[in-house]
Amino acid sequence: MQKSVIAKIIEILLIILLIGGMLCFFFIPELYNYFKEDSVTYFYNQSTYYKIAFYGCYIICLTIFGHLIVLFHQVYNHSPFQKEVVIALNNSAILFMLLFIIVILKAFLIPTLLSFVCAFICFMVSLSFYVLKEVIKSAIVYKNEVDYTV
Repeated sequence: MQKSVIAKIIEILLIILLIGGMLCFFFIPELYNYFKEDSVTYFYNQSTYYKIAFYGCYIICLTIFGHLIVLFHQVYNHSPFQKEVVIALNNSAILFMLLFIIVILKAFLIPTLLSFVCAFICFMVSLSFYVLKEVIKSAIVYKNEVDYTV
């Protein structure tokens, strides 16, 4: 099977983003204050629930990066019809749904159009990952049946 160069490039970029994200985790309040609009209060002045949700979303995104690295690693090194791919897709679908729930709650508490758009995108990505997981799982079953037949 031919190895996908694009999958390897994306895997390397995701690893760089994951490492950068892990390093930035310790500087979230400073980065938040640096990039915020003037009308938004400082990170330390936000409510505890807001901080927990912010850190939660950040950790969920880093975890999604980790699962995407596994996906692209499997595509590059092995066949995409592996159990690890199904597990990574399932976990990513769950994490995107969790992200959707957090963002939609934020959107109802602090309504902005961008929040609703982000929530909708997270919901659609979660459904897409779930459907892709089911397709890959079915393909693995068919592949195993063909392997047993031969």
